[in-house]
Amino acid sequence: MILNLQKSLSFGLATIAAVATIALATNHVSAKSYARITSNQVLRTAPQNRNVTTNGTNALYTKAGTVRGARIIASKYTLQRYGTSKESSQYFRAYRVATTNRGAVYYKVVSFNGIYRGWVYGGRTSGTFAGGLNPANTMANTNLPLQKTGYTLTNSQKYTLWVDPKWSQYKAKQVDMSSYSPNDTFTITDAAVKTREQYTYYKVVDDKNSAIVGWVYSGGLAAPNSQAATKDNSVKINYVNPDGQSVGSYTWVIQKADLKAGATMNNGDKLGDILQNGTQLTDVVTKNVPTGFKLSTTQSPTNQPENVTVGSDDYLIYVDPVKANFVSPVAYYLTNTGQQISPAQLSGNTYPILTDAQMTIFSSQTQGIVPAKVFDNALFSDPNKLSALTGVSVTNADGTVTTPTYYFNKQATIAANSAARYGDTLKLYYTLPQR
Repeated sequence: MILNLQKSLSFGLATIAAVATIALATNHVSAKSYARITSNQVLRTAPQNRNVTTNGTNALYTKAGTVRGARIIASKYTLQRYGTSKESSQYFRAYRVATTNRGAVYYKVVSFNGIYRGWVYGGRTSGTFAGGLNPANTMANTNLPLQKTGYTLTNSQKYTLWVDPKWSQYKAKQVDMSSYSPNDTFTITDAAVKTREQYTYYKVVDDKNSAIVGWVYSGGLAAPNSQAATKDNSVKINYVNPDGQSVGSYTWVIQKADLKAGATMNNGDKLGDILQNGTQLTDVVTKNVPTGFKLSTTQSPTNQPENVTVGSDDYLIYVDPVKANFVSPVAYYLTNTGQQISPAQLSGNTYPILTDAQMTIFSSQTQGIVPAKVFDNALFSDPNKLSALTGVSVTNADGTVTTPTYYFNKQATIAANSAARYGDTLKLYYTLPQR
C-alpha cells in the first residue's frame, strides 16, 4: 500500500511537471506570436493633411491589432460603412503613429463625430496612409459666383460662420460673431464644395469688420435683390463642345434691378423686351465659360440674346477646347513598392480613360510649376475616374476570388510632383491596402 502511494505521488508529480512544462512552452510560443511597439509618436503634419477615410479592410482596435491585449472597437463592416458614408461627420482624423517590430504601421484615429477612437493598420510606411486608411479630401474647390459683394446673412443663428466649414475638419469651430450687426454686408473671397454632401460653402469677410471672416453655407447667404431660380426669373446656359456634348452649365437669375422701368418678368418674356442692358446675357455667358474652353469662333449660339426667353430651355453656347502648349501625360505608380503599375495589372488591361475636357487639368499654355491644387480636382474623388484603380481578379488556392483595389494617395502624389512642370510626366501614386 505504501508502495502504491509512492507510485501515485511520483506519477502525480510527473504529470504536474509535464503540464507546467507544456504551459511554459505554450506561453513562450504565445508570447512570440505577438508584436511589440518600437515607436509611438504624435503626428506633427498639418491637421488637414491627416484627414482619412476607412475602407473596411482592417478593424479599429484599442491598440495596434497584433499587440497583446488588442480588442476590436469597430468591425471592418462598420469602418467600411463609415468609408462609403455620405456624411462628413464620419471622416476620421489621424493623430498618432506607431510602428511594430515587424514593420507594420498603425495610426490612432478619431472619427469627426467623436464616436470612435482607436488604432487602425495603416500599411508599412510611416507618414503614408495605406492598409485600412485612405487619405481624404473633405472639401474640393469650386467656382466663385458671378456676384461677389453685397451679401447678407439670412439667419445668423442657423447659418453662422465657421473657421472651417462644419464637419470639414475635426472639431471645426464657429467664428466669434459677437460684434456682428444684422445690417453688415459680406464679400465672397473663396468657394468650396463638401466632397460627400456636395454642399457649397463660401468664404466671406464682413465689409464693416474684417475680423469677422469665415465659411458659411451658400444657402445662408442672400445676394442683393436676389431670388431663387425659377421658370419666371432665370435662363439656363448650357455650354457644349463642337460634338454637341455638354461641358458645363450656368443658371443666370435675372435681378429686378436689371429690368426696364415698369417692366415685369414672366416665363416666356423675351430678354430684349424687358432688360435695360441688351448685352447683359452675352456678358454672363462670357464670364462663365468652363475652365479649359473658349467661346467658339465657328459656331454661333442657338439664338440671339435679345430673342432668348425667360425660363427657356437650355440656351446653347458652343465652346472650343483651349489648345494648351504644354500637356502633362500621367503615369501610375504603387506607393507600397514605388514600381509603376502596368495596364496588365488592371481590369480591362487599361488605365482610366479621360476625355479631352478632363485632361485640361494637366495642361497649360505656359510651362509653369504644376500646383498641388491640381490633385484636389473632382476627378481624384470620382471612383469611376482617378480615385481608385481596379486590379485584375485573382483566384486564390481555396477557390475564392480577390479583386485588388488601388487607392489614390494624394500626399505621395504631391510629394512626387513638387518640382514638376507642365509638359513633364506626372506620377500619380496609388496604395494597395495590405491584407
